[in-house]
Amino acid sequence: MMRRLTDVAVAALFGGGLIFTCSSCSMLPGREPAVAAKPTTPQVTRWEPVSFGKDARFAVCVEPACTRVTPKTLAQVTMSVAATATGTAPVPLHPVDLRTGDAAAQRAPSETPAVLQPPVKARNLIINFPLGSAELTSEGRARIRESIDSAKHADRIVISGRTDALGGDKVNESLALARAIAVRNHFRDLAPDLPATFSIDAKGRCCFVASNDDEPGRSRNRRVEVHFSSRGGA
Repeated sequence: MMRRLTDVAVAALFGGGLIFTCSSCSMLPGREPAVAAKPTTPQVTRWEPVSFGKDARFAVCVEPACTRVTPKTLAQVTMSVAATATGTAPVPLHPVDLRTGDAAAQRAPSETPAVLQPPVKARNLIINFPLGSAELTSEGRARIRESIDSAKHADRIVISGRTDALGGDKVNESLALARAIAVRNHFRDLAPDLPATFSIDAKGRCCFVASNDDEPGRSRNRRVEVHFSSRGGA
């Protein structure tokens, strides 16, 4: 009987200890499951130029935000370094037109060289007439003969007949025209093959070169003016 009681007591004591142990385990704080650490990539930094030349500046950049190197970038850097070394300004890059033939001709602006006109050479001749007459004097004929060379090299000959202020307008208009025609005909008599074009400008009581108050002034107004003009000739 005593032995059975002893076994029961031992069993009870063992069971109580086991329960205490289990309850103690449940009171311990639980641990979170371990998470595998992600591999980290080290950041790559480098110095990057923000301007070139003797006053060049640099700044730190972090990849992948740094500027990518291209052939154009290399060309600019090379030019800047060369300019700094030689002290000259860099030559800007310009696109080169590799097209040939008609395509290049279409792109190039059409430029026609300006044709320079030779200067106009002019010479004047004055032939005076008697009062109320369209007859050439010996002096007038001699002056026309001396001017034949100028007439041969002229492109255009303008003959202007003039009168003094004496008489009416109608009479003086006819007299001015007759004087101009007399001079033109004498040129043609001396040189029938003159290449120049003749132009007649007849005006009476007009275009005075002196006063009509005295005979010396009126004699100067009774005249024919001959104007020779040419381009590039003698």
